[in-house]
Amino acid sequence: MFNNISKTGVFFLGALAGIAVIALMKTKTVQRGCAKIIAAGQQLKDEAQAFVETVKEDAEDLVEEAKQESKKA
Repeated sequence: MFNNISKTGVFFLGALAGIAVIALMKTKTVQRGCAKIIAAGQQLKDEAQAFVETVKEDAEDLVEEAKQESKKA
C-alpha cells in the first residue's frame, strides 16, 4: 500500500514540476536569459573553431618546414 502511495506521489510531484517549468519558460525574463546563454554558447563555439583552425594551420606549417629541412639534409 505504501509503495503505491509513494509512486503516485512521485508521479504527481513530477507532473507539478513539469507544469511549473512550462509556466516559467513562458516568462520574458527566462526567455531572455536562455537567449543570452545560447548566444554565449555560440560565441564560444565560434572562438573554439577559430582556435582549432589556427592550431591546424600552424601544424601544417611545421610539417612543411620539416619537409624542407629533410630535403636540404
